[in-house]
Amino acid sequence: MRAFFKVRHRFFSSLVVAGSLVAAAPGHAQQKLPVTVGEEVVVTATRFKAAPQDLPAGVTVITAEDIRNSTAANIPELLQQVPGIQVRDSAGSPNQQVDMRGFGIFGDQNTLVLLDGQRISENEQVTVNWTAIPLSSIERIEIMRGSGAVLYGGGATGGTINVITKAPQKSTRSGYLGAGVGSYNTGDYRAGFNLAGEKIGLIVNAGHLESDNYRDSNRLRQQNAQADLRYTGERGTLYAKFGGDDQRLLLPNALTEAQIAVNRRQAAAPFGSYANMNGGYVNLGGELKVGAADFALNGGFRGRESNAKLFLITKNSVTVASLTPRMKLPFALAGTRHTLVAGMDWEDWDSDGTAAPTAFSTTKRPLSIQRNRAVYIQDSIALTSATVLSAGVRFHRSTFATSDIASGTAGSSERNLRAFEVSARHRFGETVAVYGKFGNSFRISNVNDNYSLFTGTIAQLEPQTSHDREIGTELQWGRTNFRLAVYQMDISNEIHFDPTTFANVNLPPTRRRGLELEGKGQFTATWSGFANYTLATARFREGAFANNDVPLVPRHAVKAGTTWEFMPRTRVSALAAYTGEQVFDGDEANTFGRKMPSYTLVDAKLSHEYRGWLFDAGVKNLFNQKYFSYGIFTGFPTFSAYPAPERSVFVSAQFTYK
Repeated sequence: MRAFFKVRHRFFSSLVVAGSLVAAAPGHAQQKLPVTVGEEVVVTATRFKAAPQDLPAGVTVITAEDIRNSTAANIPELLQQVPGIQVRDSAGSPNQQVDMRGFGIFGDQNTLVLLDGQRISENEQVTVNWTAIPLSSIERIEIMRGSGAVLYGGGATGGTINVITKAPQKSTRSGYLGAGVGSYNTGDYRAGFNLAGEKIGLIVNAGHLESDNYRDSNRLRQQNAQADLRYTGERGTLYAKFGGDDQRLLLPNALTEAQIAVNRRQAAAPFGSYANMNGGYVNLGGELKVGAADFALNGGFRGRESNAKLFLITKNSVTVASLTPRMKLPFALAGTRHTLVAGMDWEDWDSDGTAAPTAFSTTKRPLSIQRNRAVYIQDSIALTSATVLSAGVRFHRSTFATSDIASGTAGSSERNLRAFEVSARHRFGETVAVYGKFGNSFRISNVNDNYSLFTGTIAQLEPQTSHDREIGTELQWGRTNFRLAVYQMDISNEIHFDPTTFANVNLPPTRRRGLELEGKGQFTATWSGFANYTLATARFREGAFANNDVPLVPRHAVKAGTTWEFMPRTRVSALAAYTGEQVFDGDEANTFGRKMPSYTLVDAKLSHEYRGWLFDAGVKNLFNQKYFSYGIFTGFPTFSAYPAPERSVFVSAQFTYK
């Protein structure tokens, strides 16, 4: 394990040096590092490339152009613009929680995140390591709400997010070098290059970010790098993807209501509190076309080491190994066109850690393993040229074991689970489509659900299951697209951490209902925009909290953005986002009598391109809104929260050559 992380550090250093040398090489251009242009494809819904019109349900795609025009500085900020997605800061970390369709503090564990089709969601109560993915490396982000359990397994009840990174472009030699500075002593430095011939290519992206951040004692230092080396032949592709990251973060902790009133930027954590993390991954894979059939195989290994100090001193080492063979077979049967996708998922997850009040105390040593084995099959049937029906099922076995060497306690479990989904889509002409889907999904308890660092006790929780239904319509009117969807999820044994008792529990039955309305369009050659509205309810169906609202789920959310190229190569982008009131975390009984206040944020960015240069100047929280996205009820009559940044500015310059 130690050798793996040493290799990761050498790999990262080599990428940064190589990126700087290539980006500094002679050459000039009048455009940005090129992005693949062609027929838009999505892979989240099928694990293979497919045209959007062939999918039974709509998939939202954030393109490279959308990323370039946005005011976002990281992936969570990009995702926050999408209806049905809520982002919150519950730890003072740049790896913010991403919550799809209202799961509150456990939104991360119900939102499945993939990197190039491979799972990067953790088997712990921690957020996805978003900062390990350079924004400049992303080709597109595909979002499938309320789906993914059949093809990808547990943790997809809220939905699936697939981050697709850029691949080397044939016969291309290009690179970029950029830097930026901003409020709170922020500095951002990035480099990348693309070197490719007809069949072999390499693309590299690397970045370094440092900031003192808004809060005291919240200093951040992080670096990341990714590389994609691939061979493309007449019948298929072979590739090797590598990544490494390192993060050093000081923790300020939450403030009480009284502390916020005095100084919202102060730190409340014990002196010297921190959370450090470094990791890396390798993803080896290939695709082969044999006749009409497509075959694919991925083998991955991912490792992460973390250590933190807050009220406990913790150290943790995690490794994940996976193998995912699959196939896609189109065929005709009884006069209809079928596309069959089938595969197997094999994943081994191992965790080894320590936790103690001080570095000199007797430590608890939770050792955990999880073994996932699954097979799945999904068939999409073109009943007519306008109607597509899809049905799929997954059989999933999960083995979990946890032991505490210090106390001698141990626990294990084995669960056999099943997920299915049936969906249909029908188009009326070229402008209107309707779709519907129903199925079930599941979530298996993870190491932190089953083991308490505070008490050393092990509790094997029941798997969380959900029955999901959704109907929607899509309208394409010229260069404008609209979507309206309503959904309901009935959840049993929802897995939850009670922050007031430090107990991991299965909740009484809950229900999520919602409506999502969005529109996006290119209104003129120089003006585009989007707007969306989300109405969401999350309530307990039974038990002591029957009919109460689930904490941390805003009922109303409105987002709107626009980009206007008001003169050649000069554009302005703006985003406005309203988040409604929500129940404080820890107030399942709904007895506090107060809710987290609503807030509205406005961001803006001005961009100009000139002879290979791209200049950006932006401002976040333009109207200096004082707010927080996470708060917890701590007892009458008060709460604690993580104050969010006030107004900040940022400027950057990037040179690209081809």
